[in-house]
Amino acid sequence: MDIPKAEAEKGIRGSREAFTEDLETNCALITKRIRDEHFCRETIQAGRRTKTDMALIYLEDVMYPEILEEARQRIGALDVDGVMDSGTLEQLTKENVWSPFPQYQATERPDRVCQALLDGRAALLLEHSPEALIFPATVNSLFQTNDDYYRHFLVVSFLRLIRYLAGFLAVFLPGIYVAVSCFHAQILPVNLVLSMAEARQGVPFPVLIEILILEVSFELIREAGLRMPGAIGNTIGIVGGLIIGQSAVSANLVSPMTVVVVALTALGSFSVPNEEFSEALRMVKYINIFLGGFLGIVGIVLGAYLLILHLSGLKSFGVPYLSPFAASDINDYQDLKDALVRGPLRTLARRPFYARREQRIRMGGKERDHVRR
Repeated sequence: MDIPKAEAEKGIRGSREAFTEDLETNCALITKRIRDEHFCRETIQAGRRTKTDMALIYLEDVMYPEILEEARQRIGALDVDGVMDSGTLEQLTKENVWSPFPQYQATERPDRVCQALLDGRAALLLEHSPEALIFPATVNSLFQTNDDYYRHFLVVSFLRLIRYLAGFLAVFLPGIYVAVSCFHAQILPVNLVLSMAEARQGVPFPVLIEILILEVSFELIREAGLRMPGAIGNTIGIVGGLIIGQSAVSANLVSPMTVVVVALTALGSFSVPNEEFSEALRMVKYINIFLGGFLGIVGIVLGAYLLILHLSGLKSFGVPYLSPFAASDINDYQDLKDALVRGPLRTLARRPFYARREQRIRMGGKERDHVRR
């Protein structure tokens, strides 16, 4: 079977290979990269009628057995006619079904899965599904890309900060704009306030309705572009956004500043590497818009508090969702070297804390021998 190129997770450096819909081929893409005697593959069937084959893969000496046992229990508890895709499996086995945030890390890249296995995580491969599910997942891992370890650490650190800034813009920028425009215009420079007031002349809607109109319009364009064939979908996304934005401004339905805010918000959501995590942030964005429209900055602070409170209560197979920013002392703060910024590869000698303690050292034999003694 021909190996396709990665389309959803493109990278500047690294392998271009992507998973296929054949389970054996996908497993072969992993085993050709990891040739270790401790590599394990467990074949499991799910679905009373479909009996879909799946593979649970991990490094036996690195992976915590408690996490593996929890994964086996969740899969064994499935009582459903069929599991047709990894997305179905993800929804049926996630711990908090009400949370929109992903508790697995879905990827189409074999090299991404191999890096996760070396870090002490496991992956699920499903027949007929071209994506693998990596677990445990954290916010930090969802902001990382496949080629973060193939490029210079200063470049990667800068880009990671840009991604976290993009995530902040995707969640809070529209709400902050509504809150400042409706309640706190005095905190802006006078020239900017006058410019915004002049741009809003003739606009019949309040700022809250104005931002909602553009945000929903952009969601419609995004959805239409996804459902249309290749080149046509890209054209609809670009041309549709330009035409609707320009036409709305010309018709005095929205102000130019609102178009700028919505465009920056869209760029922020596109810059988040994980699509499922980006979709969750887009949903939270609307909550902040309403909080900012009714409560001002107090509403934005309340939204940020509720978001952090929710994320801090999430766990992925027992691992805190906000690690290593939370519980960073478990691994002697070593995981912070690969969080907001990434240190040089020579300094990343320890695996993350969800790997077995006796296997935390992955670089440097002398240090490993010292730890064992």
